[in-house]
Amino acid sequence: MHRGVTFNPQIFFIAHIFFLVVFVMLIWALAVVIRKRREPRALLLSVLPLVLIFATTYFATRLPAAHEVINVLYDALLIFNAVYFWKAGPSPTGPLYLAAVIGTALDFAMHFVIRMM
Repeated sequence: MHRGVTFNPQIFFIAHIFFLVVFVMLIWALAVVIRKRREPRALLLSVLPLVLIFATTYFATRLPAAHEVINVLYDALLIFNAVYFWKAGPSPTGPLYLAAVIGTALDFAMHFVIRMM
Protein backbone atom coordinates (compact mmCIF):
# COMPACT_ATOMS: atom_id res chain seq x y z
CA MET A 1 0.00 0.00 0.00
CA HIS A 2 1.25 3.44 -0.86
CA ARG A 3 1.11 6.53 1.32
CA GLY A 4 -1.96 8.64 0.90
CA VAL A 5 -4.03 5.77 -0.48
CA THR A 6 -6.87 4.47 1.63
CA PHE A 7 -6.87 0.73 2.18
CA ASN A 8 -9.46 -1.11 0.10
CA PRO A 9 -9.40 -4.89 0.66
CA GLN A 10 -10.91 -5.66 -2.76
CA ILE A 11 -8.32 -3.62 -4.63
CA PHE A 12 -5.55 -5.06 -2.45
CA PHE A 13 -6.68 -8.59 -3.34
CA ILE A 14 -6.95 -7.79 -7.06
CA ALA A 15 -3.54 -6.13 -7.01
CA HIS A 16 -1.92 -9.16 -5.42
CA ILE A 17 -3.75 -12.07 -7.07
CA PHE A 18 -0.89 -12.55 -9.54
CA PHE A 19 1.60 -12.38 -6.69
CA LEU A 20 -0.28 -15.22 -5.01
CA VAL A 21 0.03 -17.28 -8.21
CA VAL A 22 3.77 -16.51 -8.35
CA PHE A 23 4.22 -17.51 -4.72
CA VAL A 24 2.44 -20.83 -5.33
CA MET A 25 4.63 -21.50 -8.40
CA LEU A 26 7.81 -20.81 -6.41
CA ILE A 27 6.75 -23.06 -3.53
CA TRP A 28 5.79 -25.79 -6.01
CA ALA A 29 9.14 -25.51 -7.80
CA LEU A 30 11.00 -25.68 -4.47
CA ALA A 31 9.03 -28.80 -3.49
CA VAL A 32 9.92 -30.46 -6.82
CA VAL A 33 13.60 -29.60 -6.41
CA ILE A 34 13.63 -30.92 -2.84
CA ARG A 35 11.91 -34.11 -3.90
CA LYS A 36 13.72 -34.86 -7.16
CA ARG A 37 17.04 -33.03 -7.14
CA ARG A 38 18.73 -32.20 -3.87
CA GLU A 39 21.86 -30.62 -5.31
CA PRO A 40 23.09 -27.54 -3.43
CA ARG A 41 23.00 -25.26 -6.48
CA ALA A 42 19.45 -26.24 -7.41
CA LEU A 43 18.29 -25.82 -3.81
CA LEU A 44 19.93 -22.40 -3.53
CA LEU A 45 18.39 -21.26 -6.82
CA SER A 46 14.98 -22.44 -5.60
CA VAL A 47 15.16 -20.87 -2.14
CA LEU A 48 16.68 -17.53 -3.17
CA PRO A 49 13.58 -16.13 -4.98
CA LEU A 50 11.49 -16.77 -1.88
CA VAL A 51 14.07 -15.03 0.31
CA LEU A 52 14.09 -12.06 -2.08
CA ILE A 53 10.28 -11.86 -2.00
CA PHE A 54 10.32 -11.54 1.78
CA ALA A 55 13.20 -9.05 1.65
CA THR A 56 11.45 -6.85 -0.91
CA THR A 57 8.27 -6.95 1.18
CA TYR A 58 10.20 -5.91 4.27
CA PHE A 59 11.90 -2.99 2.49
CA ALA A 60 8.82 -1.82 0.54
CA THR A 61 7.83 0.92 2.98
CA ARG A 62 11.09 1.27 4.92
CA LEU A 63 13.57 1.82 2.08
CA PRO A 64 11.88 2.13 -1.34
CA ALA A 65 15.23 2.29 -3.18
CA ALA A 66 16.33 -1.03 -1.65
CA HIS A 67 12.93 -2.45 -2.54
CA GLU A 68 13.47 -1.54 -6.19
CA VAL A 69 17.01 -2.97 -6.30
CA ILE A 70 15.87 -6.23 -4.73
CA ASN A 71 12.97 -6.38 -7.20
CA VAL A 72 15.39 -6.11 -10.13
CA LEU A 73 17.56 -8.89 -8.66
CA TYR A 74 14.45 -11.00 -8.08
CA ASP A 75 13.23 -10.51 -11.65
CA ALA A 76 16.64 -11.37 -13.09
CA LEU A 77 16.86 -14.46 -10.89
CA LEU A 78 13.42 -15.65 -12.00
CA ILE A 79 14.41 -15.34 -15.66
CA PHE A 80 17.70 -17.12 -14.97
CA ASN A 81 15.88 -19.89 -13.08
CA ALA A 82 13.37 -20.34 -15.90
CA VAL A 83 16.19 -20.90 -18.40
CA TYR A 84 18.39 -22.93 -16.03
CA PHE A 85 15.68 -25.31 -14.85
CA TRP A 86 14.18 -25.61 -18.33
CA LYS A 87 17.52 -27.00 -19.51
CA ALA A 88 18.66 -28.86 -16.38
CA GLY A 89 15.37 -30.04 -14.91
CA PRO A 90 13.76 -31.61 -13.03
CA SER A 91 10.44 -31.49 -14.79
CA PRO A 92 8.24 -29.28 -14.37
CA THR A 93 10.48 -26.64 -12.73
CA GLY A 94 11.23 -24.82 -16.00
CA PRO A 95 7.56 -24.16 -16.79
CA LEU A 96 6.89 -23.27 -13.15
CA TYR A 97 9.57 -20.57 -13.21
CA LEU A 98 8.31 -19.34 -16.58
CA ALA A 99 4.83 -19.04 -15.04
CA ALA A 100 6.41 -17.12 -12.15
CA VAL A 101 8.08 -14.72 -14.61
CA ILE A 102 4.77 -14.13 -16.41
CA GLY A 103 2.92 -13.78 -13.10
CA THR A 104 5.45 -11.23 -11.87
CA ALA A 105 5.02 -9.21 -15.06
CA LEU A 106 1.23 -9.33 -14.68
CA ASP A 107 1.52 -8.34 -11.01
CA PHE A 108 3.60 -5.31 -12.01
CA ALA A 109 1.09 -4.40 -14.71
CA MET A 110 -1.80 -4.74 -12.28
CA HIS A 111 -0.14 -2.37 -9.82
CA PHE A 112 0.36 0.13 -12.63
CA VAL A 113 -3.29 -0.12 -13.71
CA ILE A 114 -4.54 0.30 -10.15
CA ARG A 115 -2.39 3.42 -9.66
CA MET A 116 -4.00 4.89 -12.78
CA MET A 117 -7.50 4.40 -11.30
